[in-house]
Amino acid sequence: MEYAGSAKSEQWAEERILSGVYSVCVAAQRFFQQAAQQVADSNLRYNFIELSKLHSAAAQQLPVAAKQEAIPQDYSSELAAVQFWYLHQQTALHNQPLLQPMQDELAGLLQQQLKVLKQLIKTVHSRAAKVTLAHLSAALQMASDQLQPLLKVLPVDRQNIQTKN
Repeated sequence: MEYAGSAKSEQWAEERILSGVYSVCVAAQRFFQQAAQQVADSNLRYNFIELSKLHSAAAQQLPVAAKQEAIPQDYSSELAAVQFWYLHQQTALHNQPLLQPMQDELAGLLQQQLKVLKQLIKTVHSRAAKVTLAHLSAALQMASDQLQPLLKVLPVDRQNIQTKN
């Protein structure tokens, strides 16, 4: 009997974790979609669109239980911090364009999101959940690797250009 209770407790904990991942995916999808509409650089826009699609697809692949709003959002504080950043910055994008400080933060945030996902892969027991998180982690790693150089573009000093001409 104790085993059944502990298995149910593990399942509940896993559902909370996956619910958190789902919430992050939805917040990230919306942020990247909005950022893509506002950014002038076509390479950056393309990467943001891809990240939006990636997070949307991952959210759809998560188990149905993860998408139910009845599950309380008391998951990892690191995961909650990632979700909060996406939500906060999406709201900020309504008032101002994507600024360099936001891009600098995004570079670090993607690394934090990857770190949390890799930890969660070790935590969950469901094979389906492990596979979904592993696919998300791998796709996010590749997208992040492509995006990082674009986020770290150094501003051009117009005075140096003018003096050379």
